[in-house]
Amino acid sequence: MKHNIMRAALSVALALGAVLGTGVGNASAHASIQLYGEQATPGGYGVVFIRIPHGCTGGLTTDRVVVSIPAEFASVRPQLIPGWTASRTLVGTTVTEVQWSGGALKNSEFADFGISVRYPTTAGTYGMKVVQYCGSVTTTWDGADLPELVVAPMQPDYPVAVAVAEHDGAMKIVLDASTVHAGDRITAHVKVDGKTVRKMAITLDDRGDAVTELAMKGVTPKGARYRILEGAVVDVTLNKVLVGSATLGAATGTASSGHNH
Repeated sequence: MKHNIMRAALSVALALGAVLGTGVGNASAHASIQLYGEQATPGGYGVVFIRIPHGCTGGLTTDRVVVSIPAEFASVRPQLIPGWTASRTLVGTTVTEVQWSGGALKNSEFADFGISVRYPTTAGTYGMKVVQYCGSVTTTWDGADLPELVVAPMQPDYPVAVAVAEHDGAMKIVLDASTVHAGDRITAHVKVDGKTVRKMAITLDDRGDAVTELAMKGVTPKGARYRILEGAVVDVTLNKVLVGSATLGAATGTASSGHNH
């Protein structure tokens, strides 16, 4: 179930760990952002890898890659890759682009181009436009398919993994706990702007898992209307103790990690 949660969460993200691009290249694979299990935290340091999965239209060999850097990123340094020449474009002291040139990435190969950065101090979603050159032919990953990176505070390690996503007009809640919690009755507290609008009693199955949905619009027990938007929080409690939490629209759709079965 743990792997199913991650797959479901990744399909929502878009965020979430990497948003794909279309451009004029092959539709089967797109430029994306890879973090290899690391988390981008506000003001923290890390390496963002730009994955180029293939050549340009017609199977051409890629010989140059240019990545636009949002102004909120600092300490930007491109990775030294054998066979490629790395460089930066600066406006004043701010790096606006990094690029690699002179290499030869065949259409049958892929490569990750690393960028060492200090992440923005403000949490949020940041896009990095990527332009892939194959001689005079270019593939641009931007617009609706801009590769994106979510910068968010580190989350605690709760015993119940929670994934939330909007699905067919409802918020889908997926829970994954150890089999130790099989049959336990837990409560999901759905919060909008910090206020609890719904409480849902959920019984975990014999694997410690559960899936449920809640309409994106409704009425609280007190008669007030509510609407669930991106940023809504789902806190999960067991015997009034917080055991899991997730935020709608977060990088992976999950803000916690559960046990393996």
